[in-house]
Amino acid sequence: MSIPSKPSALPFHRIARALLATFAILSTPSHAHETVLPQLPGMTMNSLNGVPQARYVRTSDRDGQLRVTADFADHDGEALRLSFSMHPEASLASMQAFGFKQAELTAMHQACMRDANCSPAEFDQRMKRYYREHALRAREIPGKPTRLSVDIPTVVRRNRAQVQPLVAALRQLGSERGLETEGLMAAATALVQGGLAYRAPAALEDGRETLGFYTPPRALEKGYGDCDTKSALLAAIFANLGEERIIGVGVPNHYLLGVARQPRDGEMSVEYRGEPYVLIEAAGPAQRRLGDVSKQTRVAFAEGQEIRIDPIF
Repeated sequence: MSIPSKPSALPFHRIARALLATFAILSTPSHAHETVLPQLPGMTMNSLNGVPQARYVRTSDRDGQLRVTADFADHDGEALRLSFSMHPEASLASMQAFGFKQAELTAMHQACMRDANCSPAEFDQRMKRYYREHALRAREIPGKPTRLSVDIPTVVRRNRAQVQPLVAALRQLGSERGLETEGLMAAATALVQGGLAYRAPAALEDGRETLGFYTPPRALEKGYGDCDTKSALLAAIFANLGEERIIGVGVPNHYLLGVARQPRDGEMSVEYRGEPYVLIEAAGPAQRRLGDVSKQTRVAFAEGQEIRIDPIF
């Protein structure tokens, strides 16, 4: 069905359903329910129980690169330090390819109004394609606005290469300390849990709706994130360390990871497609080993709450 070019010809509820997505945004999900200690990038966090202080310091080099030095403790309380450089442009580009701008949605609407061949169904397809291209999931509920959430697997796959400077620093640390892949994964987990602050990203940045989420390079640039941001960062790091399959695990108001291997004594796991995945809490600030999960996660599984599995790699 073709439509006239004047605005009144396109059914308003179809346009409104797409544009009102701005008012029905779901961060996927956000805010880990654990005790959060005040910690800002570049500042120290008071040591607890003899654990070394955590610091995340960023400085700009003469060539425009960002130099990051992270001091944190591993799961045995031993002090570790990682230093790496990254290009701020990579962080900016990753965020520009994510989320949405209201101006872009409005421009799509206006373009459809000018196109006599743009039917309501065609406009819906354009909107869905836009969301996919920007790593967003759109869920339609009859009678309600479209609900958006972060497509974390897509974000991780797109940004896998962007965390390689950090991975190179991890491998150097592993070489110095004789760490194999599992030891590197544990060090990466400790870094993300405690080296980066637990803090919710801004919902709006440079005019772009972020759904309260940072891409992995943006999290490294800023030095903080919450459960979904940190899980995406840790998954991107893991993807460079080995061939282990990784899943994202969404429970109500929380997000964590799973890595494919047999669970050991005391480790919590979830089965996906007949294979066990050991659960990993990336959120912090609590330092948790692989398989050691928060009370919130245990309750979600014990009570049979809604669990969503996102295959990542």
